[in-house]
Amino acid sequence: MAVKKMLIAGIIMAVSTSTMASEKVKDIKGVQGKKVSFSVESNPTTGYGWMIKSLPDELVFVSSSYEQSKDCGEGAVGCSGKETFNFIAQKSGKGELKMIYGQSFDKASWEESTVKVDIK
Repeated sequence: MAVKKMLIAGIIMAVSTSTMASEKVKDIKGVQGKKVSFSVESNPTTGYGWMIKSLPDELVFVSSSYEQSKDCGEGAVGCSGKETFNFIAQKSGKGELKMIYGQSFDKASWEESTVKVDIK
């Protein structure tokens, strides 16, 4: 019975992780010299999270943080939340921010997203 419950929990986690990976990062618009931030669904308790593959010249990476969903109990595994990325818009122009969603230790899980950047 315990094995069956663990198997079902594993399947649920795999399905929820696949759903998150398909969520795309929105385009970024900002003003030169100002902070630019965006948040995306993430699930680091299962090893899945966002990674920056490449930054356009228009942005300087400052920090990232994660906040677990309020629906999850403290320390719960398999619950999703929001990962927030903070940048400074260092110069005006248009570029592309390349992001990867997946487990950092398993390249086969990686899904790439391209975010258009427009800084005025």
